[in-house]
Amino acid sequence: MGIVEIKGVRKHYKNFDFEMDFTLEESSILSILGPSGSGKSTLLRLLCGIERPDEGRIVLSGVDITDEPIQKRGISMVFQDFALFTSMNVIRNVEYGMKGRGRERRAKAKEYLKLVDLEGYEKRNVSSLSGGEAQRVQLARAIASSPRLLLLDEPLSALDAPMRKKLRSSILSIHQATGIPMIYVTHDREEAFAISDRIIIIKDGKIAATGSAESLYRRPDSLFSAFFLGDGTALPARLIYHDREGSIFFRPEEATIFEGPIDSSAYSEHIILNGAKVISCEFNGSGYMLGMEYMGYPMLVLSPLKPRRSEVGIMLFKANLHYFP
Repeated sequence: MGIVEIKGVRKHYKNFDFEMDFTLEESSILSILGPSGSGKSTLLRLLCGIERPDEGRIVLSGVDITDEPIQKRGISMVFQDFALFTSMNVIRNVEYGMKGRGRERRAKAKEYLKLVDLEGYEKRNVSSLSGGEAQRVQLARAIASSPRLLLLDEPLSALDAPMRKKLRSSILSIHQATGIPMIYVTHDREEAFAISDRIIIIKDGKIAATGSAESLYRRPDSLFSAFFLGDGTALPARLIYHDREGSIFFRPEEATIFEGPIDSSAYSEHIILNGAKVISCEFNGSGYMLGMEYMGYPMLVLSPLKPRRSEVGIMLFKANLHYFP
């Protein structure tokens, strides 16, 4: 049985209808991706009990918690804004809400601080902490109450890039050590790719796509999902298949440029586009991201080499093309 079951949950607002059905398997990390206003915060409010659904049930570890009050759900939440008690030092923040006697509670709190790499910070005032340190204290406090589910609401959005990567590692370490199932809400696809067992993309309050990071990136099932998860090019299908309507999509790394004539008969498994113009060329460490134009349509191509000409050919492996009617 899945640890969390969202069964036919519906929430109706004046200008927005939220509809959700999914299962979070035991001891896994599920990321919820979506643009602003897509329903990510609505899902969190329903899960933690701030709001009640108009229809459907929320089941946690086989127990229906749809109508349970917040404090009885066994759910902890990590916010993006370092929600700590400034009147308490680090160890007392972690101990807050923990069960057990004083010495036992203190020893467990120290274990959780060690887990988030804050050993020795026990007596520090939380107002003296950096953003990354404060967020790690919040993580330690969230798991100290031994929740059945941990919700993370864009917990890294207020941090710089190096600290985001470090905190991602802390979250994975916590998950590996505790096995607590997590629902991670973010708009950052890199974060979702790095930590998730499964991803759900939501749009306008509904599930647009679900799957592993690799399957969603390499085999998108809609143009919305394709572009939301990374760079790409969409061309009218008629440019390649003259009798088709719809769009053809491919990733920058799925195209290859060539300069000079080639024998197209030797590349029967490829689409050859001649006369593409190089508009821009940016080195990104792994190659050159080329902004291109073909028959008036913009394209992105990742090339290992910098083109010497302003007009080149493009080769597309047919098996890598995604067709959307």
